[in-house]
Amino acid sequence: MTPATERIRSLVDRHGSVANRDVVRELGVSPATAHRLLQALARQGVLQLRGKGPASHYQLRSIRRRFRHRGLEEHRAWESVAAGIAQIRPLSVEASRSLQYAATEVINNAIEHSRGTNVTVSVDFGAAESTVVRVHDDGVGVFRRICGDFGFPTPRDAIVQLEKGKLTSDPENHSGEGLFFSSKAVTRFRLESQRTAWIVDNTVHDSAIGESDVHRGTRVVLDVVPTQTPRLEDVFRAYTDPNTLRFTKTRTTVSLGKLGTALISRSEARRIVAGLTKFEHVLLDFSGVDVVGQGFCDEVFRVFARAHPEMTLEPVGANASVEFMVARARAAGKKGPKT
Repeated sequence: MTPATERIRSLVDRHGSVANRDVVRELGVSPATAHRLLQALARQGVLQLRGKGPASHYQLRSIRRRFRHRGLEEHRAWESVAAGIAQIRPLSVEASRSLQYAATEVINNAIEHSRGTNVTVSVDFGAAESTVVRVHDDGVGVFRRICGDFGFPTPRDAIVQLEKGKLTSDPENHSGEGLFFSSKAVTRFRLESQRTAWIVDNTVHDSAIGESDVHRGTRVVLDVVPTQTPRLEDVFRAYTDPNTLRFTKTRTTVSLGKLGTALISRSEARRIVAGLTKFEHVLLDFSGVDVVGQGFCDEVFRVFARAHPEMTLEPVGANASVEFMVARARAAGKKGPKT
C-alpha cells in the first residue's frame, strides 16, 4: 500500500467506515483524488462501497461463508474464515486465539446440537478495530432446545442456568463448558434465539437479557477488540481450581433471575441456586439489584448454604441494603441446629 492508502486504512480502523469527504479532510486532497484512492482499495478487495449518493461510504470488506453440517469439522470451517480475516485486518496473536476458541466452540454447537442443516459464518469490521463474527444456524433454536431438554418454562429461565456453566443434556460426551467459556473469551458476546438475547460485556463484567430479531435458529455474535479481549489462559484460570485443574468456580448474575423490579421471593432464590451444587466456589453478582427480600436471602444464605456447607457463596457488587440483608440471613444461619 502507498502512504496515502495506509492512512485511509488507519482512518477506517478508527471509525469503521469512511466517506469521500473524510478522505479529502484527512489527506488534504481533491474529491477526485480521494475517490480514486478509495476505488483502488475497493478493487484490491480491501474496502467495499455501501449506500448510494450522499449516504455512500466505504468500509472493510465483509466475509461470509455458508457450510453444510454433513461432514463439517468446526476447525476446518473456522480456518477458511480466519484466513479471510488475516487478509483484511489481522488480529493480535492473543485476540486470534481467544476468537478461534470461541468461534470453534460455537460452530461445533451448531453442528452437533442445533438439529439444523446449515451454518453461516459472517465477519464485519467495525470502529476501534472491532472484529464482529456472527454464527447463524437454521436449527430449532438454542433456548427452545434447552427448555425442551430441561423443562425450563421460558428462554429467560434457560439463560439463568446457561450462564452458570456445566449445563448439558449429554454429560457423557459434553462438559457443558463451551458456551460458558466462549462468553468470557471475547470482548462482547450475544446468544440470540426466540427473539431473546443473552448479552455479555466483558469490558464491564456485565451479563443481561435483551431482545433480538432472531426468531428461528440461533445466532451467536462474537465481538473482539484486541486491546479489550482477555487472554484465553486468564479466562480459564479465573474459574479453575489450581490444584485439581477442574472447573469449580462460577459467577452468576443475580439480576438475571429477577421476576420484577426486586428479588423478593424464595422461588426467585431457587432459580438462582439451581445447578450451583456442581461448583465449589460461586460468585453471586448483585450488580444492578437494588432490593432483596428476607425470603430470598434466607433461602440462599441460610437454607441453601447450610444444606451445602462444602460450598463457598461469595456475594459481590452488592449495595449497602443488599449487604445488610445478606449479613442478616447469614447470622440467622449460624444460630440453632440445622433443620
